[in-house]
Amino acid sequence: MRVVLCTSGGLPGAAVLSELLESKAIRVVGVVRSTRVLSPRYGFVRGALEQWRRSGLAYTTYLGLALLPRLPSAGIPVHATRDLNDADCRAFVGRLAPDLLITAFFNQRVGGWTSGVNVHPSLLPALRGTDPVFRALARGERRLGVTLHRLAPELDAGDIVAQREAPLVEGESVLGATVRLYRLGARLLLDSLRQVNEGRAQPAGADYASWPTREEVAQLRARGVRLVRARDLLARGA
Repeated sequence: MRVVLCTSGGLPGAAVLSELLESKAIRVVGVVRSTRVLSPRYGFVRGALEQWRRSGLAYTTYLGLALLPRLPSAGIPVHATRDLNDADCRAFVGRLAPDLLITAFFNQRVGGWTSGVNVHPSLLPALRGTDPVFRALARGERRLGVTLHRLAPELDAGDIVAQREAPLVEGESVLGATVRLYRLGARLLLDSLRQVNEGRAQPAGADYASWPTREEVAQLRARGVRLVRARDLLARGA
């Protein structure tokens, strides 16, 4: 099976890509890497500034560190874009003729020109939205998990293909848990390739949460939860 991975890169994206590259069941024929920061209208500096205004310096630094590492190249064509749905990106994907489009740690909405599946680090329909791991830890959830779901016009609302729970690790940072869940999600995807065209509908009415505010970040850190640890940046992310 030929697949194209859409990701923002960094440690979570690299974790997913490394799992896919090790599989003999699929062949990664291309990567679409998002360069968007909050909005396609913003360059890196403007986007980082807007993120800082909303979420504060600590959270903006955390995101920067999470996105810092490069994706493993492995000779795979990469298309960097602020807009997955523009003509150039659509042409890039079209030339590769993938059997499946996969999004993981990706901050763009996919238009109706293609179908695919998304790896989302929560047990949907709970915790739709950006940074569900932050939300789970902020709410004091006792379990984490990952969902493979089909892409849909509404973010994180597509039919569920498969889910897997994961234990909460004492002392784990937001980034450490995020990388671990995305790696688990890639493995779940590989285990569910025969079911990617199927799925069960999610119940209506689930909340969607946007980026955390400064106050929410401060509350989480006051409880002793770290956004990132030095070992997160050094570990492979198992």
